[in-house]
Amino acid sequence: MADVTRLTLQELTLRAARGLGKVDTLGHRGVTLVTADEVEAMAGMLALFGLVPVPPGGPVPERLIVNAMEGRK
Repeated sequence: MADVTRLTLQELTLRAARGLGKVDTLGHRGVTLVTADEVEAMAGMLALFGLVPVPPGGPVPERLIVNAMEGRK
């Protein structure tokens, strides 16, 4: 199994911003250029901002966005 390298919040934010920049600048073409690491970082940022993950085929929670202080319910 590969070693997992934890990113600092700054590294995570920058990686997510780079991926977002590709999409924002190039539109659909940018989507094809985003790396898996950038997608993972963007997902991490969405989670940090309170978006609740919905597993494929899983039930949709009543609230999709929670305050970080509330925790996930």
